[in-house]
Amino acid sequence: MKNIKNILQIDDRVKIILFFLLIVLLLLLFNKLDTSYIKEGKLYINEIMPNNTYTLLDNYNEYSDYIEIYNGYKKSINLLGYHLSDSEYETNKWTFPEIIIEPFSYLIIYASGKDVCDKDVCHTNFKLSSKGEVLTLSDKRGNIINKFIYPALSNDLAYGYIKNKYQLLNEPSPGSENKEVFKEIKISNQELYINEYMSSNKRMVYDSLGNYYDFVELYNNSEKDLDLKNIYLSDDKENLKKCKLPNLTLEKGSYLLIYLGDKSQVIDKQVYVNFKLSKEDKYIIVSNGKDIIDLVETVSLTSNVSYGKYEDKWYYFTKPTPGFKNDTVPLEKIG
Repeated sequence: MKNIKNILQIDDRVKIILFFLLIVLLLLLFNKLDTSYIKEGKLYINEIMPNNTYTLLDNYNEYSDYIEIYNGYKKSINLLGYHLSDSEYETNKWTFPEIIIEPFSYLIIYASGKDVCDKDVCHTNFKLSSKGEVLTLSDKRGNIINKFIYPALSNDLAYGYIKNKYQLLNEPSPGSENKEVFKEIKISNQELYINEYMSSNKRMVYDSLGNYYDFVELYNNSEKDLDLKNIYLSDDKENLKKCKLPNLTLEKGSYLLIYLGDKSQVIDKQVYVNFKLSKEDKYIIVSNGKDIIDLVETVSLTSNVSYGKYEDKWYYFTKPTPGFKNDTVPLEKIG
């Protein structure tokens, strides 16, 4: 009797094991039939920008960070139930509504934290970190079909898929193909240099909105127009990419006034960056992100006094000349 019971118990265990094996086999077969295009890996995150300050306006007329999805298949895909997340452990953080991505086309999703969709324009319930993180695109079951890892990026830098790998892009291309990799801009400090700055502007210089900002002024000393694409301004030798200047051209013999504020942006053709000069700051640096183009060691300035170049030497100016040649009375000392 004991032997018969043991045999029956073994049979029950075998039945349970066979049942689970059958379930696993069915799931694998269903996945293969239902999501074969996922395994080919042609639906993926193609480009991201975690600190969009003047590159792309969203449907609210705001500069939101964005995630670009690419469909490399010959058929349209309904993304209903798919997920985006900034966590590889919580893959269903934000879920797509019924939205169609056409063959060989791009879809921009704004990572603004608004969690809202207006027709085909969607905003996730999370924002991107400029310090770098992991993004995931997952299927309806939460299985990761694409993982996107990006490093710390300064304002208006894009990171994307090109030449079979993710890397820094030469310039953003939301909604279109990523064409080339990052290229350093070679500008010498004889061509582009810091011409004047003010670190305590109380009432001397104001922007078009009537606000008083400290400023840094650049000058194009060359015989050609300079493309400032991928040029950076910083106050930190250890972080040359602190602020990326907007994609603009500085004409030969002309000046660019940069207001030092709380946010990098362009308003009424005026350029603002996201840092201010403090008493602790020792440098103002212009670079291409790797090589320093010009560096100025700052001095302590009293209110409404600027410090600038005059005949290749630095002087104090009680009458600053932002946007123009330093042609007021230069002073070697103040007080």
